[in-house]
Amino acid sequence: MSRRRQKLRQQAYWSDQPGLFDLPVGGDEDVLTPLDEVPDRDERLRFISFGSGSSGNCAYIGTPSCGLLIDAGVDNNYVTAQLAANSIDRSTIRGILLTHDHSDHVRYAYAILRYNRHMRLYATPKALNGLLRRHSISRRISDYHQPIFKEFPFAVGPLAVTAFETSHDGSDNAGFAIDYGDTHFVVTTDTGTITARSDYYMRRAQYLMIESDYDATMLRNGPYPAHLKARIAGASGHLDNADTGRYIASLATGGLLRRVFLCHLSDVNNTPHVALGTVQSILDESGIAICRDYMPGPAETRLHIAVLPRSEASPLVTLG
Repeated sequence: MSRRRQKLRQQAYWSDQPGLFDLPVGGDEDVLTPLDEVPDRDERLRFISFGSGSSGNCAYIGTPSCGLLIDAGVDNNYVTAQLAANSIDRSTIRGILLTHDHSDHVRYAYAILRYNRHMRLYATPKALNGLLRRHSISRRISDYHQPIFKEFPFAVGPLAVTAFETSHDGSDNAGFAIDYGDTHFVVTTDTGTITARSDYYMRRAQYLMIESDYDATMLRNGPYPAHLKARIAGASGHLDNADTGRYIASLATGGLLRRVFLCHLSDVNNTPHVALGTVQSILDESGIAICRDYMPGPAETRLHIAVLPRSEASPLVTLG
């Protein structure tokens, strides 16, 4: 078909669609304004965790029309059931953001991707190579790989995502800054220290998912062998509750931070009560008022702190 005939057919089609668009009278004629209202749908960012701890990690961040999973260390059947229970359409989830290649973050990656063939695995090349080298996993997972690189933003629908350096002992380790309009969400997990780049992104965050892995006393007096204790407490290990609390206090003075989700609590060397109590005590000493209700009211202005469950789903939270 010639271009002229295509254009004529397009013109005929639009002329048969009354009420779809209207040209404004007396205004800018280059602007098309929808006549019919778009259905009223809450397109704010939503967050839910399906498990966060030593046994497995996976979370969802997205809008009703576009979302992402963060890591894939929780059973695919459970994740699928929780998505359905919270009215999250699997077909809108574009892929998995992989923080690093440890088993509690990647164990079910291939199962999730095979079950959702439209999804992609957003991971650095080093992280993918480490996943294939360290784990008994099908090399076909490479078919789903979408290479990403730290400090190079990429778009997933309306979500702008930037990976940044964290300090851990995986093959390659990343946190993620996820921007949606004027809503800024950052996840930093599995990091022994706060790197300069993670600090940069977390200071821009309104919503922060940050690890509070262990209590120093419980680790010191716990059953782990000395070499494992040293690894956990080292610069390429994990953050303890006190370090996380002090860092949150430094962020809260900037006034941007609204909600914090404490994540990746150790099954052996921490408890939700201890983690939350330690962080709250440090914030109290810094004069920072906090709210501990999981669903704070819309007028709540205090900093909200919550602990993500280690082996079950959290409530679905709307951000923004």
